[in-house]
Amino acid sequence: MINNLSNSLFLLMFFTFIRPVFSQNLKINIKQNDKIDSLLNKKIELDREIYEKTYFTLQLYYGNLTTADEISNKCKSEFPNLPVNLSFETPNYKVQAGFYKDKLIGLKTLDTVRKVFPDAFLLKKTN
Repeated sequence: MINNLSNSLFLLMFFTFIRPVFSQNLKINIKQNDKIDSLLNKKIELDREIYEKTYFTLQLYYGNLTTADEISNKCKSEFPNLPVNLSFETPNYKVQAGFYKDKLIGLKTLDTVRKVFPDAFLLKKTN
């Protein structure tokens, strides 16, 4: 019993006196170059510009004019709230629908549109 008490007392004193030796200083001093802040600001500005210029659209068709016109009219009648764009890109016509900044919303709309136009896909575009 005395041996256990002396061991416990020894351990208590050991940990009490050893603690200040291994304690850490709470003050942190970080040295960093001023150019890091300007570089981060440029990166944020560049990302903002890319976000503003990038959008997603659904491409329904790429081919000849008569089929493109038919698909455009069908899309306008099936999905009246979805803006449809018929454009020419040498040598074919494209039918694109929708304008989405958020890819997830574009994918959800794509699932609905694919029931009528199974070849439709989500296209990332930049202005």
